[in-house]
Amino acid sequence: MFNGLEIDMLALGDADCIVVTQYTNFGPQRILIDGGNASDAPVISELLCSRGMTNFWAAVSTHQHNDHARGLIKLLQNKSITISTGWMHDVRNHVAADALRRASSGNSSRADDVKEVLENTKELVSAFASRNLSPQEPFAGATIAGYPSMIVLGPSLPLYQRMLREFTKVDVPSFTPPPVSFLETLSAIGGTAPRTRYGTLSEMLDPSVETMYGIVPPAPAYGSLLSTLAGVLENSSVKKNPETQPFNNTSAILGVIVNGHRLMLTGDAGSVALDAIPPEWKRLLWMQVPHHGSEGNLSQSNIERFCPKFAYVSARGDMSHPSKAIVNGLVKVG
Repeated sequence: MFNGLEIDMLALGDADCIVVTQYTNFGPQRILIDGGNASDAPVISELLCSRGMTNFWAAVSTHQHNDHARGLIKLLQNKSITISTGWMHDVRNHVAADALRRASSGNSSRADDVKEVLENTKELVSAFASRNLSPQEPFAGATIAGYPSMIVLGPSLPLYQRMLREFTKVDVPSFTPPPVSFLETLSAIGGTAPRTRYGTLSEMLDPSVETMYGIVPPAPAYGSLLSTLAGVLENSSVKKNPETQPFNNTSAILGVIVNGHRLMLTGDAGSVALDAIPPEWKRLLWMQVPHHGSEGNLSQSNIERFCPKFAYVSARGDMSHPSKAIVNGLVKVG
């Protein structure tokens, strides 16, 4: 894209596959994010191989809906592509097996959604395991890579669990951090404080960084972070409080920083999840428009806050994706 950073968003219609590349003295360092639908995998594989984009530091599944995960499963099964680390949420780590069985039983649309997520989760874990990889869960504060400088902005663990409660309609137990002695043991083995999915040991124990690592959900602070753009969409057709499916709000939101510029990848996250990311993430250089430009994801205040210079959307280009309101709102903020 500029100064050694490149973002490739593949044209798959209403599906996502993104490659982020940082060119360094050690060669290109790449991150693969999602893989579209199962039918997209051959096209993606051919493109990646034709461009020599076959070596990835990390593969990230933002969430386990078919249009993001099914193709990634097949890409992970393609051994001509190498991957060093894996990232995905695993709903089975947070909801008891019998509760998931209840939530996925019956013929309702909600049950079908839970079954879809469960099936894709199982197959993704299996695909990673075939590479001897045990994927980490991308919660706020985790570092995906140093090159490109990519971190997880959301969801926090409490927000993820709240969205799971809404998604499955079952109680999700609160997370209990590992005992300090266990973390200290890991620290001694590695020689430095380990960066777990919840931060280093010192960060986990420091109350001043609790919100960053999701121990306490942060409250939006729009008064301090919105510039003169605040209210510019007041009379627009962009919704003030859009609603999206609860599971979309479990999407991993990723941030990239290069030369002081901020870029953000959003999966299918909605305004509830986007409101909760750290307040310094505003006035972006580049932003992925979430959920194929659906009107149910970005709020007026989201667009006024992020006001990206460039906004990319993966969409078929029909009457709903991308939403005219969202496109016009982004244009209006520049």
